[in-house]
Amino acid sequence: MPTEVLVIRHAETYGNIEGRFCGHSETDLTPRGIAQARALGLRLRGQQFDAAASSDLSRAILTARHALEHHPAPLDPLADPRLREMHYGEWEGLPASDIAKTQADLLGEFFTGRRHAAPGGESIQQLRERTAAALRDLVDRYQGGRLVVVSHGNAIAALLAELLGMPLERTWAFAVANTSVTRLTFGRSGRVTLAAFNDTAHLEGVELPW
Repeated sequence: MPTEVLVIRHAETYGNIEGRFCGHSETDLTPRGIAQARALGLRLRGQQFDAAASSDLSRAILTARHALEHHPAPLDPLADPRLREMHYGEWEGLPASDIAKTQADLLGEFFTGRRHAAPGGESIQQLRERTAAALRDLVDRYQGGRLVVVSHGNAIAALLAELLGMPLERTWAFAVANTSVTRLTFGRSGRVTLAAFNDTAHLEGVELPW
């Protein structure tokens, strides 16, 4: 029996709407983000999971708690720092618009995958390896189970690129929306199937603040 993993990006934060490279920095969920997370919880209501994990940053933990709010039995997400967002070094916490004024070339190279790290920051390869290791450890522990993992936009893109064997330059090919659900299955042979990507059906028809 394959192991099923729902990989979810955290809900909208103030850092998101300000266009910041939040990385390992903390940033709160917006009212809209809280509404997104609650809608996700209603979507998952009644579904049974064997384990849950999230980044140890508060925006991911809070999203995970809302997602599991209606779980049939109490299920606390395991906080794993390997599921954190990329560390952006000198760009950490800064708006992309500010960086573009002084380092436009570097920023362009980063977003196109030609530059593999922000100045002083974590490399794309490091991000790919740590996120994939975190997920594989969880899958190995709960083989044949159903799992929920809450992480971050670029972390999820890197995770998918690594699991699917994509070249380093294509890591940012995945755009991951807030509270989107990406479904992966892992066979006993280790084969990974991308069964669904970036699903935000739970937000359709939901009235979100501003």
